[in-house]
Amino acid sequence: MKDLFPGHFKEVERQLREIWDTSLFVFDANILLNLYRYSDTTRQEFLRILEKIKDRVWLPHRAAEEYLNSRLSVIDQQEKSYDDTIKAIEIFKRDLENTRQHPFVSQDIMTKVSSVFDELCAELEKNKSVHTTRIYNDEIKDAVASIFKDRVGFPYERSRLEKLISEGEERYKQKIPPGFKDGSKSGDSEVFTEKCRKYGDLIVWTQVIEKAIESGKGVVLVTDDKKEDWWEKFKGKTIGPHPELVKEFKDRANNTFYMYQADRFLELARENLGEQVSDEIVAEIREVRHSEKLAQRRQKEMEYVKKRKNEINRLFKELDYSKHRLVAYDEERHVLQQRMHELESMRKEMRRHEEYLMREDHENPEFELFMKRNATISEEYAQVRKNLEHSSIKFNEMQMSMMALEKEVAHRMKMIEQESAEDS
Repeated sequence: MKDLFPGHFKEVERQLREIWDTSLFVFDANILLNLYRYSDTTRQEFLRILEKIKDRVWLPHRAAEEYLNSRLSVIDQQEKSYDDTIKAIEIFKRDLENTRQHPFVSQDIMTKVSSVFDELCAELEKNKSVHTTRIYNDEIKDAVASIFKDRVGFPYERSRLEKLISEGEERYKQKIPPGFKDGSKSGDSEVFTEKCRKYGDLIVWTQVIEKAIESGKGVVLVTDDKKEDWWEKFKGKTIGPHPELVKEFKDRANNTFYMYQADRFLELARENLGEQVSDEIVAEIREVRHSEKLAQRRQKEMEYVKKRKNEINRLFKELDYSKHRLVAYDEERHVLQQRMHELESMRKEMRRHEEYLMREDHENPEFELFMKRNATISEEYAQVRKNLEHSSIKFNEMQMSMMALEKEVAHRMKMIEQESAEDS
């Protein structure tokens, strides 16, 4: 049974020890990016552990690419967090300095507090400058490059990536891990690198399996990705790697596969490598992952709200345009109707004149001109009538379209109100 369903059975302690002694340790891009979010102490400790096992570490080319492409964005995020904190302190300080509203603070205490706030903001500015410097002179990137020297996979050719994208489309439809949770990412861009973003996890996974086949070793993948297309979860608890991943790895590489998040990786390093890793460092790594998860959730919520807002604005613009078109069709109908009445009067007059001319015994020289005029009026009448029918149809269609738009706007607004109430 274990051979048929390897992903549903945990390794025994002896096997776990063997994994730590013989396996390749493969790292996802998010592990390297989180180094910028750790305190100096925690980052140095993490890099020290990597240095100790550097003869067995490996980085998929796609993970290295994602790390380098996202590094500056993470540095910018850290800079912004300092800016936000400094701004919050300054606002709080101004509130306390306002002697006309609560809370009231005595001048003596305020003087002491202001001095502390100034020192705090100065230190934050100093620490922020460290991140700013990393844009041009990044000691973390240098440390990563040193540890993974000659231990980064080769890139796939474009033809191979195109084949993987094609396979990925079918895998995502069938919810085959990893990566199907990224199915909402845009893959319709004409830029090939943007198309690859949607299938980044699958590219990493394929490179990991191929490295395992080439080396003949088992793999421990260290990732802080929390999505269900990497992990098996039950009632909010992470059980272990997704069973389908374990099975696919065993079927293709005929070897062992396991996954850890960064904090668990350090805990097991303490047990299996005899390293001194403090509980405070493990706790910080968990806190950083939790904070990053909340930040990603907030970002998704902001993107969702922005999308909602854009949809509402689009509907209002479409509704406004429809109202203008409806007024235009209505005015056109009135003009055509008025012209129809004028032409009908002219046709009646022409018919009476025609009867008069037909009753005369002698040939009337006006008859030929009259018939031409009559034909012209009849042609214009037919065209106006046709235009009026077309305009009336368009008017009715626009009315129906406006009703549908108004209904859709009301529905969207109701949804936003409900979501706002739930958020509250």
